[in-house]
Amino acid sequence: MKIAILGTGLYSTALTYQFQKRKDNDIYLWTEQDELIEKFNKSRKFEFLSKKIKYESNVFLSNNFEEILEDASVIFILVGSKFFKDTLANIKPYYKKNTPIFVGTKGMDLEKCEFFSDYTRKFLKCNSYTFFAGPTFASDLIVDGPNYLTFAGSNKIGFKKLERILDDSFEYHFIDDLHGLELCSILKNIYAIGSGILNGLKVTDGVYYGYITKMVEEVNKIILKAFGCHKTIFSYGGIGDLLMTSSSKNSRNFTLGFKIGNKTSKQELEEYLKNTTVEGYTNLQVIPSILKKWKIKNSLLESIYNIVLLDEDPKVLYEQPEKDKNEIF
Repeated sequence: MKIAILGTGLYSTALTYQFQKRKDNDIYLWTEQDELIEKFNKSRKFEFLSKKIKYESNVFLSNNFEEILEDASVIFILVGSKFFKDTLANIKPYYKKNTPIFVGTKGMDLEKCEFFSDYTRKFLKCNSYTFFAGPTFASDLIVDGPNYLTFAGSNKIGFKKLERILDDSFEYHFIDDLHGLELCSILKNIYAIGSGILNGLKVTDGVYYGYITKMVEEVNKIILKAFGCHKTIFSYGGIGDLLMTSSSKNSRNFTLGFKIGNKTSKQELEEYLKNTTVEGYTNLQVIPSILKKWKIKNSLLESIYNIVLLDEDPKVLYEQPEKDKNEIF
């Protein structure tokens, strides 16, 4: 089976390391970097991942979308959220609507506040769209041990393909709450910024875990407002991913928040954002629309937005205003 992967970042290359274990599959990764292709073809390694990891002969790199997508059985999209729509435009001439698409990109159409799943199904007219998430960093995928993922889609066509893609090191399940899982994955990166802010401020454990509790309650509330399922929060891509991203110093979102809470200079923050993909920072732009659409008041999300983009005092994150007595989580 031919597996097409769009993107050669840390996560996509680490995931490829797992996919290559199935010798009956060929994995084709797309990259626009000619130099990366040349280096990989010589060494069979990605220098930015780990010098110890060597890729097998069933892994290929190309900068040609037609070559990548031709006769592909499945397509994985793992590009940064700000490149997502451009990537779809590039593959549209070569995409066949019955080819299942798996998406690990966390984000929304910032202009229309539209889920990537809705945008993709309309734009590509694809019949099988599956989003996936879980408590798994790229660093977890290149070591021995179990990996946990939740898949959500409009149907199980793509999900059935996973038996031929994933080996026994993966524990995974399918849910049909596509928008709910997408929301969890968008919001968890933003909450991770808030978690980093509190760590930068050196708050007590009680304050920090009070924040974590409010975070889980708030995500569940928003999922239900968006007509999702309350069980989604308990999936690998729900509470598993939320807690991992919000508690790990390996998270770039957490690191950004820590720098803000630790009163890092604006110049250093700008440099960090320039050289690092921080999805939570990108997706902060949709927060006002989300809060307005589902009438969410006095939220952690609003506080994080005000701190990061409006330069409010980071302490507002735990000095929350009194909630409406009729408001129930």
